[in-house]
Amino acid sequence: MNHKEHYRIDAEVFDYWAAHHYTAAEKRRNQLTFRLAQVQAGQSVLDIGSGRGWFSIHAASMGAEVTAMDLSATNLERISQEDKRIKTLLADATEALETDTKFDLLVALEILEHTVNPAIAIANWKSMLKPQGRLLITVPYKEQIRYSLCIHCNGKTPHNAHLHSFDKHTLCNLITTCGLRVHTVELFSHKLLPHLHLDSLIKAFPFPVWRCLDKLSSITGDKYNYMAVVCSI
Repeated sequence: MNHKEHYRIDAEVFDYWAAHHYTAAEKRRNQLTFRLAQVQAGQSVLDIGSGRGWFSIHAASMGAEVTAMDLSATNLERISQEDKRIKTLLADATEALETDTKFDLLVALEILEHTVNPAIAIANWKSMLKPQGRLLITVPYKEQIRYSLCIHCNGKTPHNAHLHSFDKHTLCNLITTCGLRVHTVELFSHKLLPHLHLDSLIKAFPFPVWRCLDKLSSITGDKYNYMAVVCSI
């Protein structure tokens, strides 16, 4: 089975739109992503690997001209039902689009770790940026990828279909090698807060309070779950 078939079936089997997916941790991840993206009204935005479309829906609500791109027609149909203003595009994040359209903002949120060749993916995304455009990438940070043995092929199968693990050096080096400039690197969602069961307790607090606690948690070590990088041509 190729990766396109995998993600088509994945979206049909699992309901990523269910309410239980929106945890306290995901709420904070989304809030940080919105702040880093700085979506403006009238911007052209491409949401690469849009999944259940939470970013596309947010960007459209801010007045941006949004295109949601995914390998799942099921996901794209659900996004269209949520907001008719959002354009949808059934396409592969690692393949060049057959169009000359370029965008002010590209977001690839927890997508890069799924790609077979991250360098090809980033080079492809670069080709879709306007000269003054920005690319926001988020990935799991220093992830210890776990594997299971496939019952059918007896091959090692990575959990969550994650093929790569990144730290600051590997991701920033990859981005600059592809001809992009890194502007911002943020680590977020420290493992201390959920370990102490504080993430649920402070879920109603304003975002700045959570972000302050998240940053302070670094005194216990470099144990963040996610990393975000903002870059441009």
